[in-house]
Amino acid sequence: MSALRTAIGVAAAAAVLITANPAAAASEPEETGLTFYAVDADQLTPVANFPDPDGECTAFPSTATLLVGWSDVTQVIAYKSADCTGGAWGLGTLRGFEAGEYLSFVAY
Repeated sequence: MSALRTAIGVAAAAAVLITANPAAAASEPEETGLTFYAVDADQLTPVANFPDPDGECTAFPSTATLLVGWSDVTQVIAYKSADCTGGAWGLGTLRGFEAGEYLSFVAY
């Protein structure tokens, strides 16, 4: 649970920095689609980006511990199977989790 709090805190801090300094944000590449991050010792490292998720079953990045749905992503559904079968967990568009907890996902 502390990893989730840390991840949300890091995401909130990034939002505050962008709001406080829009010129710096403009020089950074814009995030789009769905981005997975690894959170380690309060450092946020991008693991994978899916700029235009289309609802296809996709392998879940094994080292990811946080996801952020940017732009038009409205839902991420995760599975503990490699082929998007069995139980489904609606993760929404901002969620922390344990690395390796899910094996596949679909995003809309």
